[in-house]
Amino acid sequence: MKNILYTRLIRPKSKIDNIFRRNQNIQNKLNAITENKLTVVKGGAAVGKSTLISDYVGEKKNYMWLSLDEKSDDLSYFWTYILHGLKGNIVDLNFYIDMINPLVNREDIFELILSLINELIIEEELFIVLDDFHYIEDKFLMETIEYFIVNSSDNVHYILISRHDIKLYLGNILMKGGIVNINSGDFNLTLEETEEFIRKTTNKIIDSKIIKEIYRNTEGWIGAIKLLLTVLNNNKTIKNIPKGNKLFIEYMNREIINSLSQDEIEFLVKTSPLSYFNHSIYKNVDNKDATEIIENLIKKNMLIITIDEEKNIYRYHNILRQYLMEIFDNYDESTKNEIIGKLTSSLIDDKNYDDALSILINYKKYEYALKIIEKNAHNIVATKVLNEFPLEYCSKSVDLAYISLFYSYLNLDYERCILIVDSIDNSINNEMLNCIKIFSLVLNNSFVDDCYFELPKEIDENLNILTKTIYYIFASWALGFASECTKALEMMELIKKANKELSNSYVNLIYDYNRVSLLEVMGKLNESLTGYKELNESIRNKNYKSCFTIFRTVGLPGVYIKKLMDKEAEELINEAQAMLKDFSGSAVLENLAIGIDYNLAEIKYIQGKIDECEKILSDFHKQDKESYAYIQMLALKIRLLSSEERVKKLEYDEFINIYEKKYKNSFYLDTIRIAYGVVLFEIGKYEESLNEFNKIVFISRKNGVGYSLVYSLTWKLILINKFKSDNTRECLNILKEVIFYSREEEIFFPFYVNRKYLKEVIQRFYQELLKDNDNNKFVSKLCDLIGIKDKNEVLSSREMEVLEALINGLSNKEIGERLFISISTVKTHIINIYSKLGVKNRVEAVSKGRKVFSEKYKSKL
Repeated sequence: MKNILYTRLIRPKSKIDNIFRRNQNIQNKLNAITENKLTVVKGGAAVGKSTLISDYVGEKKNYMWLSLDEKSDDLSYFWTYILHGLKGNIVDLNFYIDMINPLVNREDIFELILSLINELIIEEELFIVLDDFHYIEDKFLMETIEYFIVNSSDNVHYILISRHDIKLYLGNILMKGGIVNINSGDFNLTLEETEEFIRKTTNKIIDSKIIKEIYRNTEGWIGAIKLLLTVLNNNKTIKNIPKGNKLFIEYMNREIINSLSQDEIEFLVKTSPLSYFNHSIYKNVDNKDATEIIENLIKKNMLIITIDEEKNIYRYHNILRQYLMEIFDNYDESTKNEIIGKLTSSLIDDKNYDDALSILINYKKYEYALKIIEKNAHNIVATKVLNEFPLEYCSKSVDLAYISLFYSYLNLDYERCILIVDSIDNSINNEMLNCIKIFSLVLNNSFVDDCYFELPKEIDENLNILTKTIYYIFASWALGFASECTKALEMMELIKKANKELSNSYVNLIYDYNRVSLLEVMGKLNESLTGYKELNESIRNKNYKSCFTIFRTVGLPGVYIKKLMDKEAEELINEAQAMLKDFSGSAVLENLAIGIDYNLAEIKYIQGKIDECEKILSDFHKQDKESYAYIQMLALKIRLLSSEERVKKLEYDEFINIYEKKYKNSFYLDTIRIAYGVVLFEIGKYEESLNEFNKIVFISRKNGVGYSLVYSLTWKLILINKFKSDNTRECLNILKEVIFYSREEEIFFPFYVNRKYLKEVIQRFYQELLKDNDNNKFVSKLCDLIGIKDKNEVLSSREMEVLEALINGLSNKEIGERLFISISTVKTHIINIYSKLGVKNRVEAVSKGRKVFSEKYKSKL
């Protein structure tokens, strides 16, 4: 579990009676909160917004308070704190935390929020307060918050406290429930309220004239009243106060600082970089006990907010902290560095890595910040801060490079990803830094040079555990993308090993999903099916509707298609299409839509709906011709529709041009390289086609790509049978091999797609195949699949011609002359006929042949 500063989740409490609760206008608005979904409390600094709402929710049984700051404008950081704040209302906090921080694609957050919403449907009312909401500016984060508010049940009420207008789109919220607005004007005290507030705030008797002067200068602004009271407590007179909020605050801050002792000033300034402070931290900074100093400052009405009275945790009001930090910035560099070092050391000792990192980054202490990343990256909540490192530091730290790259990728910040990859100094020999270049595979759907593809398996044990896990994920993706399946599977086992230390549930899901995908590519379809079922079950058991649901509906059909289980595949694809609307506007939408169309085209082909298949594939021309998606879809059209004579010569030429220009020397196998072999066959370059498929067979065996092996072996068989039919032994051996790799897994798709060319060769060796009893069931299905309706059709059309000539008493020479084939070819056909009919000589062949022709004639009547 990541380190959480729980003080952010503590409701700030005031010891002063809340004057606003006796204001009828405000009270009416507070009463309306429970009748509406959203309340927006807007007002400038120190008007009493937080005090009002703190007092209000303090009376409620079920509420969550979150104090936001600059670091909160970060997807992972914000939702991590929300989850911790709601831990009493959800079943499995750790699982949610694993999902959101840090290894989560930002598109998946909507699935997590939906699951969270479902857990918050309770009878009891729940109040969620987000204080200082003006810090939230990130557009996507705002969208997730809006989604959370709009879709929550009526029992959940949201209160957003902000200095400025909030940037949420309120239209959808208004449709779901009303909005209560408490604005700056609501907080301005009347003269009578000002007098009451002053008398309750200070123990001193203050003359009515001074109170009126305070009211005149502050116009009832409670923050300004507090500032003036601080001055009065230090025996100052009210004079020459400038007008305007900013000028007033600067003036009053100066007046306050000048009224304090040197010890008090030093304490305030030296602790100003901290978001929160306590008694003990100053001991580390200045070797002094701060207990008495803090108590005196609170008595003097300084703008110090008590967060946790029991644990003595405090923070400065923003208007005071801003001024104190300006003073701190005027210290000489040596003094500042010493204080920053002591502050961050103390924070690290308390395992508050986020605040320590934030301070170091703010003061550009990047070398020290790197040390936190390298030792504690897996404990950091706010990921956005990584983008504040100058890019050149990615070449200095493997941890920073990998983690920044991964976070940027998961947040769909592809521009940042490219900048990080490009920033890595190519002169650096560290193979881990060079290996970052492999991410170009995943990022650009392209290939990289060989020098970057020699990936180390085991990596430096001194690297952060998060870095190691990310590396193994990257490497397995890249290896799988390049069809290095055996290596990819080995790398994935290292993911599992690394995650024992990281213990992240999301990584387990990444492992499970990538594994079943790899097993499919490797042709281990049965194991892949089982894995998909287990993955689906694990998601269901976690009560989490994750992105893996949609990926299952896109990924699993691929297994069904290879088995020709078109109904099961179509059902899932229909489900995936229905889910696409949930991804509207997301970057992942286009890839999902392409994957769905890809599978749907194959399904329509299996079902014999060639026109529908062609229509789907015709849309690929809308894709960018430089994209990987374009070449994928063009390759699919060639593989499916070339035998149907639905591919134009122009498309063959275009494919060859793209392939030879961009992909010929890449690592690709699968659809693209196989399609290239098919194109060579279709344009009559048979020797080149055979050479291409021989290469694919070799690489497929080497890399454990079982499905490509089956596909390429079928084409090798087609080519040898067509142009080297005399080589009976080679044909038979290849056929036996491809059936061996296919029968247990029931891989039928390559046979079905190429049935036009395979029918003759299956007929030719039918009897020979049946000698292996393990083949019987599979071969029988193949016969049905490719259109061999009964055993009498096991002879090819040419063999039937030779058999008919034998029955007519022709010699081998006469048969050759009639059929325009060589005598050796005639002999080969006769040997095949003997084998298929189960006869030993010419006489038996003639006798059996007459029965074959007789039964064939009857079947046509």
